[in-house]
Amino acid sequence: MDESLGEILRGLRETNGLSLVSVVGADGLLVESSQVPNLDGETLSATAASGLLMLDGLASEIGGGPARLAMIEYDEGVVLLTPLDDDLLLVAVAQAESNLGRLRLVIRRAIPSISRAAASI
Repeated sequence: MDESLGEILRGLRETNGLSLVSVVGADGLLVESSQVPNLDGETLSATAASGLLMLDGLASEIGGGPARLAMIEYDEGVVLLTPLDDDLLLVAVAQAESNLGRLRLVIRRAIPSISRAAASI
């Protein structure tokens, strides 16, 4: 039996020390998330959805095809935005000291199972 989207996101967050992992629609509506208790996952995810528009705009300007991952580093953490398809975005928030190369690999490997679980909702 396949895991639910919530179980996949929770496992990804817990095993990789993430503060938030969520799937959000291009319209900003939260599909599913797993976050630490002191974080407003719904607001953060909705705000990140505008990042999908930015990724699409940049892609059309540089002619490089669709984006695979955008990483935004802040003093206190890192936000990773990964389009799952034309309508869904994976948002991950990590601590500043996270191993970003490993995190990129983990997310890339998790995308197929997240996409399958999201499609079944």
